[in-house]
Amino acid sequence: MNKLFLVFALAALPLFSHQLSSAEVSLTQAFKSDIISKVAQILEDEYVYPERGKVAANELNHRFQTGYFDEITDPQIFAYRITGILDVISDLHLWVNYHADPIPVGYSHLDPGPEQQKEYAALLRRRNFGFERIERLPGNLGYIEFRDFYYEEEASERVLANVMEVVEYTDGLIIDLRRNGGGHPEMVSLLLSYLVEGGTLVGTLRYRQDKKIEEYWTREEVAGPHFRGGRPVYVLISRNTFSAAEAFSYALQARGRAILVGERTQGGAHPSDNVRLHEHFMMSVPVAASIDPITQSNWQYVGVRPEHEVPAEEALSVAQKLLLEELIAAGEDSDARREQELVLRR
Repeated sequence: MNKLFLVFALAALPLFSHQLSSAEVSLTQAFKSDIISKVAQILEDEYVYPERGKVAANELNHRFQTGYFDEITDPQIFAYRITGILDVISDLHLWVNYHADPIPVGYSHLDPGPEQQKEYAALLRRRNFGFERIERLPGNLGYIEFRDFYYEEEASERVLANVMEVVEYTDGLIIDLRRNGGGHPEMVSLLLSYLVEGGTLVGTLRYRQDKKIEEYWTREEVAGPHFRGGRPVYVLISRNTFSAAEAFSYALQARGRAILVGERTQGGAHPSDNVRLHEHFMMSVPVAASIDPITQSNWQYVGVRPEHEVPAEEALSVAQKLLLEELIAAGEDSDARREQELVLRR
């Protein structure tokens, strides 16, 4: 697998050229039948759990045969309706999208070509590898707002090292994943390496194909200053937190390394591949299950539940208060404690 690419994401990113003009798609019955057949076959051949893939494929074929799609002429609605039917197995990583601009022949999510890699690398840099905001909050609290678990081997490591330098000397850390929709498991294990002791198994991916298992371990050495040890960590989550962001939160919670604040997350633990069905239709199909080695389970269907459940918009202020109270209670530095008490009283 090329480590440049996302495998654990909610939706396809615009990784193909938009220079070609949009084309009309004629939704004839033959065309619809072809797309439905392809989706059903992929479900049976590739979906992470064969029996559930069969359920979704059967439901899709049944709906087509009974005329559910007959009157649809809009390709976006066609894709939306297919996705709605696939929801019978409640997997948020499973969907079909329509793209007005052509998807190149040979497009692959897990094995990208040179042009895809170039476009994706440019996207990562425009979005600062997912890091939206890094600062020191009153009371000497570190704060990192992280929007996407993007991963490109050397560049991601360098950017994360710089991020961790900003919060190196803070007394506690808040990581904000309330708007984080996923990314690459390699970035999950890299960020965990700054918070959890090196050489820790933090996740496994169990693939259907060949029953392959991938393990993700924290690194002994990281490029920047780590935040391991006793300093407290709080993670903000919401109903928009998904996929790789859930994996990160779940791993910390299972190890007692962080306190989660906010809302229950969406519940997507099945990394997916994106498959080109047609030059204007893309399918995301879950191909593996994420399993935590401590719980031997995951957050699929149920989401990750925070220790402190509050509305997402209140999560930061609540986490700040909880973190300050924790630091004050444990504080040995009288000057730091006085500063934190003043902040807490504001």
